[in-house]
Amino acid sequence: MIYFRCLAAGVVAATFTAMLWVLAVFVLPIFVPMLISHVTGSGGAAGATVDSGSILLAALAGFAVGCWWQFRRDSRAPRYRSG
Repeated sequence: MIYFRCLAAGVVAATFTAMLWVLAVFVLPIFVPMLISHVTGSGGAAGATVDSGSILLAALAGFAVGCWWQFRRDSRAPRYRSG
């Protein structure tokens, strides 16, 4: 059961990390210059690209951290035996 929970935590962490990476690399470089140009009144344009390799690397790092965190958390939990 510990390994299943580690796998589930890894998948959740990988998904969250990939979404956060796409937000940081793709969305922010587009909207920050638009916001600055709106505030200052001058024109501006921006563009961003994201390749699948960087998203995969971010998801892999998130999966590893999520699995490690859940495994460490489960291994430190007290075990109760009925007897």
